[in-house]
Parts: sequence; C-alpha cells; structure tokens
Amino acid sequence: MIKFISNFKTRLLFTFFLILFLLFYGFGYAIIHTFESSYLQSLDATLTTVLKDIKHDYSEHPETIDKTPDEVKEEFDVPILYAQLFRVDNDLRIINYATRSLDLKESTIDVAFQQRETVVRKHQPIAFALSSFSDAPHRKIRTATMLLDQQNDHALLIVCALPYEKHTPQIQELTFTLWVGFSVLLTMILVFTYALISKSFKTVLAVSQTAKRLSAQDTKSIIPKTNIAYEIDDLIDTFNTLLQELRHAYDQVKQFGQNASHELKTPLTIMKGEVEVGLRKERSSEEYRMILRNVAKEIVSLQEVIEKILFLSSNTSRDIQSHFEEVYVDEILLEALQEKTAFAHQKNVSLELEHIEPTTRNANATLLKIMFLNLIDNAIKYSPPQTCVQLLLSQAFFEIRDEGKGIAAEDLEHILEPFYRSSRTKDDVKGSGLGLALVKAIVDVHALTIRIDSQKDRFTHIRISF
Repeated sequence: MIKFISNFKTRLLFTFFLILFLLFYGFGYAIIHTFESSYLQSLDATLTTVLKDIKHDYSEHPETIDKTPDEVKEEFDVPILYAQLFRVDNDLRIINYATRSLDLKESTIDVAFQQRETVVRKHQPIAFALSSFSDAPHRKIRTATMLLDQQNDHALLIVCALPYEKHTPQIQELTFTLWVGFSVLLTMILVFTYALISKSFKTVLAVSQTAKRLSAQDTKSIIPKTNIAYEIDDLIDTFNTLLQELRHAYDQVKQFGQNASHELKTPLTIMKGEVEVGLRKERSSEEYRMILRNVAKEIVSLQEVIEKILFLSSNTSRDIQSHFEEVYVDEILLEALQEKTAFAHQKNVSLELEHIEPTTRNANATLLKIMFLNLIDNAIKYSPPQTCVQLLLSQAFFEIRDEGKGIAAEDLEHILEPFYRSSRTKDDVKGSGLGLALVKAIVDVHALTIRIDSQKDRFTHIRISF
C-alpha cells in the first residue's frame, strides 16, 4: 500500500483527479447557485408586480382592500398567494392584523422588525426576505413588504408571500444531470490521462533501463531518443552530455591514477635500489653517506610530488577563496625570484627582472608564491646554459620568457594537464609533470587566465593576466 501511494504516477493521477473534482464541483455549484438565484429573482418579480397592483387598487378603492389580494391572485393566475394587512405604531410594533388572503387561512406571516423599518423609516418601496409562518416555522416563504398608508399614529402595511422551495424539481433534476454528466466526463478524462501517463512513464522507464546498462568504461554507447515527447528527448540529450562529461572525467582520473602511481614508484624504486646496494657488503662511511644523500634527495622529490597531488585532488576553490586577503604580488614575486637565484646560477642561466610595478590583489599569498616558483623553476630547467629568463610584472599581467627548448604544437593542448610531459623532454629533464598543472589550478582558483606561446627550439612565453 505504501509503495502504491509513494508511486509518482499514482500521486500524479490522484492530484489530477483532485484538481478536476474541485473544478467540476465548483462549476456545478456555480450553475446550481445561478439557477437558485434566477428562481429567487422570479419570485421577487412576481411579488413586486402583485404589490404594485394592490397598491394601485388601494389608492383608487381603499374600501375594497380586503378583497384585493385574492382578486390579484386570480388576475395573475398565481396558484398560491399569501397576503396579510397589518398596522404598526410609531415604534413599529404590530397593532393588529387587518385582513388575510384566503390561502393564508388562520396562519400569520412573520414580518421582521428590519422589514418594517425598511419600508416605513427608510422609505424603500419594498423589503424582501426569506421568512416563515408563525405556526409552521419549517414552511419557508419568500415575502415582500410594502407601505400602503401612513397616518400620524400608525401605518398600514401589506406583506405578500409565495412558497419558497430551495430544491425545486427543476433544480433537483439539474443537480442530478450535472452529477451524472460530470462523473462520466471525469471518469473518461481519468482513463485517458492514465493511459497517457502510463505511456509517458513507460518511455521514461525504458530510458532508465537503458541508462542502467551503461557504464563509464563504455565510451561509445548513448541513450537513444524516443521521438515521442520533445521534453523526454531533451532530458536524454542532457543525460548523454552529462554521460560524456563523466566518461571524460573518468578517463582523466584513470590517467591521473596511472601517472601518479608511476611518479610515486620511481623515487621509491631508486631508494630501494640505493638501500639494497648499501646492504650487499660492508662499505666505508663516505659511501654510506653518499647512499643516504641519494635517498634523502629522492625523499624530497617524493614529498614534493605527494604535496602537489594532494593539492590538486583535495582542495576546492571555495575552501581556498575563503582565506583570501589583500597581498602584495610584487613582493611575493621578489621572494620567489630570490629563492631561485641559486638554482639559476647552478644551471648557468641568468634571471632578469625587466619591469615590476607595485601590485596588490585579493589572493592567497602562499599559492601565488608556489605559482611563481614553479614558473621560474620550469623556465630555468628547460633553458640551455648561458641564456636569459626574463620576468615582467605589471598591474594587468605577469609574464615570463625563456630561450629554451620550447613546446611542440601538438603538446601545447595538453601541457597544463597533470603528469603530462612532452616526449622530447622526458629523458633530458627530470620532472613529475605536475608543475604547470599546479600553476593552472592556482590560476583557476584566483579567476586568472593563462596563455602560453611557444616555438620549438626557440622560446616559451607564459602570460598570466590578472
């Protein structure tokens, strides 16, 4: 039962049924209310005509007022007409009942104080009301009260009434017809709607079953379009696009894992080899120190790779941006330049700061320094001896230029991807392929842009625009 209620198709159909029921009920109620109002207006029109005729006769022949109501009844061919004359004093209290129509017999019509006040004091021609007989409160009548004559100490009023049936045979017949008609129409609409919803959900279910058979490893399969409803086809297009993006992300993660495994294994293999060599036989203190220095060097290299991998995989832009503050970019660049001066001398490469402007930015100082260090380090590593690396910082951009090996056109598209290294430099220069990927991640976090221009065996220019 719970599963049936929680079914979206069932809830949709029930909601549709409820809306239709309320609409039909409101429409039917409005029709019946309109007929009831029309019926009431017809009674009021008849009573108005009768009272005007009685008042006209009274103005000409006041002595015949006792017979006038019954004569008017016959004149207008009204089946039943209740009428009574009564007098009220200046306080609108009923003094006596002057006469009654034959249909009224011994009964008395209740005339409320408000009706008396309306015609006597407020001088309205006729006061209508739903009332009853004094001796039979359950018998409802439509009354109309009119002032016939007014003296100093009393006023003569007449009240005429017609039987009031809220549920006349016509209204009962109309109500029955509406209920039957609406029930049949509602049933037909629900059956048609259920068939339409079932067909639509059958299509959605087929799409769902197809999606379950797909996987990230399946790089070619897609969900076919239904050509039934453009909304579902649009959903399928969106899903296929998302699927392609997920497959691309899966391939990147897979490649990232393979490259990370390789980069981590390399220093571990070197360290293992150094230790095994040292354990094969007794060696001098100097030889052991040499082995330990090599192991320490590989540990530093391994630590750098791990730190870069952790940054690329664990940090999110929102986490980093929450720690942004106003920093002096020119001072950060000078610090990075100073740290890489010794490495440049070691490689016989000169560092030249062409131009620098005081520059501030809302950023993470540590990450900007890492970015500058990686760019300068790459420029030095890939520059031949006795060449120059030029740096320029303005308030609009930072640029670094080298005269190194350059980057081939086919490599430029992938050079910012993690662990990607050009086949031309893999054997010549030691590296992890994470430097520029780290730079790209820092650039993205700070909402900057990076552009690389390079020609093979000539130069590489990297510009980061603020």
